[in-house]
Amino acid sequence: MSGSKNTRKTDGAKAIDSNATSPDTAALMAAMANSEKNVVAKISTLEAKVETKCQALNELIDSLCSNVSDQIDEVRTELCAKIDALATTCTDHHSWLTSLEEDANTYSDRAVDLEKQVHDLKEIVSALSDNTKDLEGRQRRCNIRIFGVREHFETGTHPVNSVAQLLKEVLALDTAPTLDRAHRSLQPIPARDQRPRPLIVKFHYVQEKEEVNSPLTHDGVKILIFPDLPSAVAKRRGAFKEVKDLLRGCRGVRFRMLYPAKLRISSPLGEEIFTNPTAAKDYVRNRILAVCGNQDTG
Repeated sequence: MSGSKNTRKTDGAKAIDSNATSPDTAALMAAMANSEKNVVAKISTLEAKVETKCQALNELIDSLCSNVSDQIDEVRTELCAKIDALATTCTDHHSWLTSLEEDANTYSDRAVDLEKQVHDLKEIVSALSDNTKDLEGRQRRCNIRIFGVREHFETGTHPVNSVAQLLKEVLALDTAPTLDRAHRSLQPIPARDQRPRPLIVKFHYVQEKEEVNSPLTHDGVKILIFPDLPSAVAKRRGAFKEVKDLLRGCRGVRFRMLYPAKLRISSPLGEEIFTNPTAAKDYVRNRILAVCGNQDTG
C-alpha cells in the first residue's frame, strides 16, 4: 500500500517537472519575475519619495521649532522688559504712596490743629456775638416804639418836641419827658389807608422810660408802646407768647419779661424765672393752672 503511494508521488513530480519545462510556464515565470522587478522598483521609488518627504518634513519641523523658539525668546524678552518696567513703576508708586502717606499724616495733624483753632474761634465769635447783642440791647434800653400815631402829626415842629408833648398828654404828666431822639422807622411812607410807621423814641432817663405804659389813646386812636429790642431778642421773647397768653387768664398771678428774654412769674407758689419757653409752659400748665385756675387750659 505504501509502495503504491510513493509510486503516485513520483509520477506527480515527474508530471510537474515536465510542465515546468514547458514554454508557457517559462513565460509565466518571466512575467512574474518582471512584475516583481516592477514592484521592487516602485517600492524603491516610494521609499525614496517617503524618505524625501520625511526629510522635508523634518526640515520643516526643525524650521518651525526654530521659529517658535525665536518667537518664544522674543516674547520672553518683551515680557521681561515689560515686567522690569512694571517693577520700576511699582517701585515709583510705592515711593509716591509712601510720600502721600507721610503728607496725609502731616495734613491730618494740621487738620486736627485747625479743628481746634476753629473750635476756639467759634467760642470767641459766640462770646463776641453775645457781647454785641448785649451791648446793642443796653444801647436800646432807653428806647421805645410807639405804634398807631398818625403820619405827619409831627410836621412843622421838631419830632423830639412833638413826641415829648404827645407822651405828656397821653400819660397825663406834669412835665414833658426828656428825649434824646425821635423819628419814624426807616420804611417807605405808607398810603392813607395803610398802617402808620412806628415812632422810635430814645429817652434821656431810663426812669422816665419805665413809667411809660401801654395801651394808651391819642386823638381817639389806640396807640401801643413796646420796648425797642434787637431782632434776636425780640424773637426769643416772642417764643414766650403762648405762655403769657395762658398767664393772662390766671387769677393772682403776675408776670413780666426781663432783659434779654427771661419770663418772671409771681404767683402764690412763689417767684420763678424762666429762660426756656417749654419749661415755662410746662410749669404753668402743671402747677399754676392747677392752683390758680384758668378758664381754658388749651
